Amino acid sequence: MFSASHRRLYAPLSRKIHSLRTAGLPEGFKIFPEFLSIPEQRILLYAALTKLDSTETRQARKQQRNFLANHPQEHRTIEDIFLPDAYYNFQEGHYDGVIRHYREMHLTSWSEDHNPGLSLILARLQGLYPTPNIQTHLLHLSPEGEILGHVDNIEASGSWILGVSLGAGRILRMESTSDPEDSFEVLLGSGSVYLQMDRVRYEYKHSVLKAGIKAGQRVSVMVRDRKEVPR
Repeated sequence: MFSASHRRLYAPLSRKIHSLRTAGLPEGFKIFPEFLSIPEQRILLYAALTKLDSTETRQARKQQRNFLANHPQEHRTIEDIFLPDAYYNFQEGHYDGVIRHYREMHLTSWSEDHNPGLSLILARLQGLYPTPNIQTHLLHLSPEGEILGHVDNIEASGSWILGVSLGAGRILRMESTSDPEDSFEVLLGSGSVYLQMDRVRYEYKHSVLKAGIKAGQRVSVMVRDRKEVPR
């Protein structure tokens, strides 16, 4: 069990995420608070939203195009890349009851040819992967969205999970499945990357807490290793 000073590691939701404390985090959990630069975040977020938008209905995509044609975007911040909430078909609840107010898709490939700079960003992220055989999941949360505490299906992926955060900052809470007092929280600011492995992957529930008054949309690029199938 962690000491009382390590049960809750919290940083304010601000741009100064470089000051986030990481001392006392358990072995098997790493966070890189400012892994992606602002230009890299823009490229990756645009590519992710393009993929997610491709799953929308034809009518929804037309409404998005009309909005963009009449409202040129200045993109002064990362959050400015998102359209207003009404232009996305957020789902109320996930089939397993864990995720609320979200869009998602399993990604088979990135459109690297249509996104200059994306290949270099993906290569940088690949340098963090413990193993190369991976699967990618895109998750778009609305300002009201949240992820309730859970352990990812152990039959669907292997021993590690990597998450890239783009957009509004949120708090990630990790809680031991055997001891509720054994828990910690970290800020997932835009451009941050976290990695949970081995014991922390299997023995800790993770949740993304509901935001406060100044909530915004966020996209998570979730990368997991594929579970090895015994031969």
